[in-house]
Amino acid sequence: MASNTVDVLVAGAGPVGLTAAMQLARWGLSVRLVDAAPGPATTSRALGTHARSLEIYDQLGILGDIAPHGTRVNAFVRHQADRTTRVDFDYGDLVTRFPYMFNVDQVITERVLRGHAVSAGIDVEWNTKLESFQPHADGVTAVLRSGDRTGAAQETVRAQYLWGCDGGHSTVRKALRLPLAGEAAHTWLIADAIVHAAVERDGVHWLFPPGGALMLFPFPEPGKWRLLDTSGEGEPEHPEVIAHQFSTKLSQALGRETAVNRPSWASKFTIQQRAVPTMRVGRCLLSGDAAHVHSPASGQGLNTGIQDAFNLAWKLAMVVHGHADDTLLDTYDAERVPIGQALLASTAKVMNTAMVDTSSGETGDTEHHDRGFMRGLIRSMSGLSIAYPESPLTEPEGEAEGEADKSPRPGQRLTQISAADAQSPGWTALRALLRAPAWHLLVFTDGTASSEDRTTAGTSTLPAWLNRVTVSRHRPEGNDCGVWDPGSRVRDTLNASDGDWILVRPDGYLSARGTGGDRLRAALDRLTGLFMREAAPAGQVTSGADA
Repeated sequence: MASNTVDVLVAGAGPVGLTAAMQLARWGLSVRLVDAAPGPATTSRALGTHARSLEIYDQLGILGDIAPHGTRVNAFVRHQADRTTRVDFDYGDLVTRFPYMFNVDQVITERVLRGHAVSAGIDVEWNTKLESFQPHADGVTAVLRSGDRTGAAQETVRAQYLWGCDGGHSTVRKALRLPLAGEAAHTWLIADAIVHAAVERDGVHWLFPPGGALMLFPFPEPGKWRLLDTSGEGEPEHPEVIAHQFSTKLSQALGRETAVNRPSWASKFTIQQRAVPTMRVGRCLLSGDAAHVHSPASGQGLNTGIQDAFNLAWKLAMVVHGHADDTLLDTYDAERVPIGQALLASTAKVMNTAMVDTSSGETGDTEHHDRGFMRGLIRSMSGLSIAYPESPLTEPEGEAEGEADKSPRPGQRLTQISAADAQSPGWTALRALLRAPAWHLLVFTDGTASSEDRTTAGTSTLPAWLNRVTVSRHRPEGNDCGVWDPGSRVRDTLNASDGDWILVRPDGYLSARGTGGDRLRAALDRLTGLFMREAAPAGQVTSGADA
């Protein structure tokens, strides 16, 4: 039976709300997850999942359940009257074990997330609407209405925090009177259908028939594509007409007869380019489309929302557990609001540049321009360049001796590794340990007790929220929470030497790195002084219940 007193009430059971609730439960919080819809969505929506989100899925332990249902996208292909330009995905210095885009239906992503949420103790309360809420200094009182109009029942719930993951028409955002500032940009038509065209199945295609641009995104199912028409012509209520329209336009763009079957789903929508100025108001927080909406052209909506949730869940958990005061939540605003604002500019650039036929210019110049644009788009879409160097949780650059010469640096993500490195024994063990809901202190030693003691001198008592992990070239003994790194792939990719340490946030970003116990004590004191209450002496955090 659902309790009417809860740590966090999450509104919205899409991918963002599911990620939020699952993570909170894994940290040991009591959560209720409500959604006004009668049940899970069955129609197609978001499709593209980018590299940073795949890294998050891996850390959440759900990637293996999603991977069989998707397809890799390895390139952008631009079809114009005088040429076809293919640009393979290349992230350059943004190293990742997922150097591609992964197309998987949002329906499947939500199904996997629901399964893991249930395993963490979260049941979605469908047909349950957040009717109203009243924030207080120490919590939020919310009124829920469940059932249909004839058998509706009201319930009052008291929560420490309310988390709005309830989409572009967010009840939470509207009640907080937060402006979704921006503009309505364009009206587009989108449809899912079988397309009989001999085009590469591992690419996203841009085409330019008269009157507007088309985009094609591959589904895993044979022959199935998502089609996007930037002219906005056509009505979803007439799927046969839409099929004929896409057939005609594709035939014109490709220069050969192309047939499109009756769509299984179609929608017409006006693109909104908007974002809120803040994602936190006291005890109420926003994530995903509730906080920022933008063009689907670069596939950022679902990805950014999941990254929002991954950023905030551990911060809420630390506050509720008493390991931090609520000023820690200010870092959510500081870190994620600029990301939402930057998306408005980047997705607007996609619309204004990618949808324009450049074939009328000189071939050499325009092809060079097209390749440069697509390479830049590939990097920005990936989410791999997102970093928090200016965050209060990040040790300022240069304070740690020798830090500027080492990578990854504070504020950047830890797992800047290739697929081959990720499969090494050391990284395989470390990636598994990073799934534990905790901060992690990586200590690099030569395997001797004296070496480890020198590294952490003066820090024998660690905060309860910190999990200490020894990384050594020698196999750890007994039940030691250590990583055996034969071949030194972990220390080589992290540019770490004996005596070094790295302080890693629960979302996989570096907070600080340095050498020796004095530097470590200073970094920990800085964190506790800024955000953390005095922590009781403890060893290692191994589960959310212990946090």
